[in-house]
Amino acid sequence: MRFLGSRPVPLAVVLLLVIALVFPGGGAPALAEKPAAVVQWSNGYPSGEHFNLNIHGKKPNFSCDPTSGGGSVFVPEYGTAEIDYVQNKRSSVTELTVRDPCAGFDGDPALVQLPAGEYQVYARILAKPHKSGEPREVVFYPKLVEACNDTGSDTFGDAVDCSGSFLLGTGVITSGGVFDLESQTLIRSTGKSKAVDVTALFQWSGYACDQAYDTNGNGEIDLGDLPTADLDGDGFMDGDLDKDGDLDQADLDLYLAANCTQFTNEWVFNIADLVVYGWDYQNNGSKLLQVRFYPLSTTQFE
Repeated sequence: MRFLGSRPVPLAVVLLLVIALVFPGGGAPALAEKPAAVVQWSNGYPSGEHFNLNIHGKKPNFSCDPTSGGGSVFVPEYGTAEIDYVQNKRSSVTELTVRDPCAGFDGDPALVQLPAGEYQVYARILAKPHKSGEPREVVFYPKLVEACNDTGSDTFGDAVDCSGSFLLGTGVITSGGVFDLESQTLIRSTGKSKAVDVTALFQWSGYACDQAYDTNGNGEIDLGDLPTADLDGDGFMDGDLDKDGDLDQADLDLYLAANCTQFTNEWVFNIADLVVYGWDYQNNGSKLLQVRFYPLSTTQFE
């Protein structure tokens, strides 16, 4: 089941994405007994363990190698692309794992898997500004792509989307689901480039419901899903929860509150067992964008 984003931006171009795990000193990080406090560096990034993603803007004739792996992402230098992220709560993945390394050049969204957990996310544009003095710019538009729950299958931990028949869909109320930020713009002009906290792009508010409540099968829970029969014989439609004689938004609100889970400013990957979240990515000349993911389980932000 796919869902509309919080901002209906029709973007058809796709991008490539490759992720690397970066830790100071190299190698895998030792697990601390408690999260280590971090400080803010002069480049805007916090100190501490993090996963690192580099997104490179390339010319239209760029030949993208579809082999997964590495630490770079390749997107059109000018135009639109799409990056999808997936988290699966039962996955054994412990590093950022590239599932589709080419986008904007092969017709499919990039897909990268994040290890389960919450992150603080920072980003900045590197490389030199445009020679004419015009700023280089990137705009992110967040969207919820799909979500589903585990039904107990032994293979659920291997899933990276909701296409498997063993997955139970989670209907997200697209008309009421919103992100803390509808978009985020980064600009590379003259001077030193500093990282910006973009975590709010991953914070979502809305209802998540079992697919069984999407009775009309349109991918949303809306007025059309309210039952019109009078099975209890009280003279009102069963979906007329406020007993005022019609089906309206007030009834839908009561229906959602009774049957669904409400989230407020939630890390978007927490709303279901498997969630695919995406960026519609507008690039205006950026040659290099760096994104860092800091696990909250190992870092303490002061």
